[in-house]
Amino acid sequence: MNMLARFFSFGGRVAPLPYAAWATIIFFLPHAATWGVFSMLHRPLETGLRFWLMPLLSLVQLPQLPSLALLSAFFAMLLCSWALAALSFRRAVSAGLDGWIAALAAAPVLQVPAIVFLSVWPAREQMETPRTPPPERDWVPAAQGVLAGMGLTLFAVAVGALVFGTYGYGIFVLSPFLIGATTAFLANRREALSYRRTMQLVTLALVLGGAALVMAALEGIVCIVLAAPLAWLAAAVGAALGQSAAARASGRRSRSTLMCVALLPLAFASERALPQTTHFATDEQIEIAASPDAVWTALIHMDRFETPPALPFRLGIAYPVRGEIVGEGVGAIRRGVFSTGVAIERVTAWQKDRMLGFVVLSDPPAMREMSPYAHVNAPHVHGYFRTVATTFAIVPLANGRSLVREHTEHELRLDPILYWMPFARWIIHENNARVLDAVREHAERRATASR
Repeated sequence: MNMLARFFSFGGRVAPLPYAAWATIIFFLPHAATWGVFSMLHRPLETGLRFWLMPLLSLVQLPQLPSLALLSAFFAMLLCSWALAALSFRRAVSAGLDGWIAALAAAPVLQVPAIVFLSVWPAREQMETPRTPPPERDWVPAAQGVLAGMGLTLFAVAVGALVFGTYGYGIFVLSPFLIGATTAFLANRREALSYRRTMQLVTLALVLGGAALVMAALEGIVCIVLAAPLAWLAAAVGAALGQSAAARASGRRSRSTLMCVALLPLAFASERALPQTTHFATDEQIEIAASPDAVWTALIHMDRFETPPALPFRLGIAYPVRGEIVGEGVGAIRRGVFSTGVAIERVTAWQKDRMLGFVVLSDPPAMREMSPYAHVNAPHVHGYFRTVATTFAIVPLANGRSLVREHTEHELRLDPILYWMPFARWIIHENNARVLDAVREHAERRATASR
């Protein structure tokens, strides 16, 4: 157990050769795990650039994996990042380097040159300087840490979302990690605080940063709540780094905290250069006590859905309201009315009483943000989570019943995909079930009326 805990500790030192060996093992451990899962399921594994940089993300190509497995893989990825950051910090201490270089080890793409650099840099003896007594009251560095964390939150979202247009690992993992590290470093640089007290300040910085995002119209309340667990976990790891860096700073003001500001644009730029879109599909089905003709009529003329949506949809997530088709046959235009607007779709498959398919030409926002402002500058509500195509297949059954199968195709441009995919799956399942229930209700009502 002590050996396992050692991998996640920021205390102590490590020589170049052991660091290179363990960092290589930890770096390639997710690759081996991903290859093992694909091998067990007898599925081909695409080994492109994204796989070598973030291998566990390839697991979303396996629709048979449950959402719990994806979340478990995400937490495993966080543990690997934590271990690499802790190991790199101890290596930096041994090399007489600034410990903030360990932050690079937590950033995809940037971690590779950081690991190589730390593996070849020789060890150096360094005298430990005792921590000087705090010349100020305790609340001053604590307040500075909280304010710096809040400011870094605004900077990260403004630059990442508005300048680079990325909603990925940099915003949702690396930024909270650096916010936790910066807050912890500034709060501990004059007097050592307990980790519990440090996390209270880090949590306060995250809460104030989230409130600032809402007040600056950069984000809405729902998105902040969804990202909060992920941000808090990443910030907790960063807080351990910040505490250890403060202990080595020994009361001196370190300019290396500015690395946080410089590191984020580099991370956002590297994410922008990588393919971010994940394609996936879902399948749902329902048995209806009506003939294929009645089901077809219900699909062509989707009246307003009467079932109220679940609470998350009432808080702003888009949900279907009704649908109508203008014209007939392939090429006809369908208008899908959602709670956030209207989707314009073109019919691509038209087999009366058998199949209806369409592609989405333009879609409404994925959600309506909860905010005191009428407009929120959050690009992720447009085009970052969308449905590409939908197909309904009608299968006649005995006793005048029908089976309706719905196949939908989607795009998701949010990372880490392992964290956001379970949310996306649940939203799609709820919306598809809402559509199928409405089709069943309308078709059975028509069938009863005709009898």
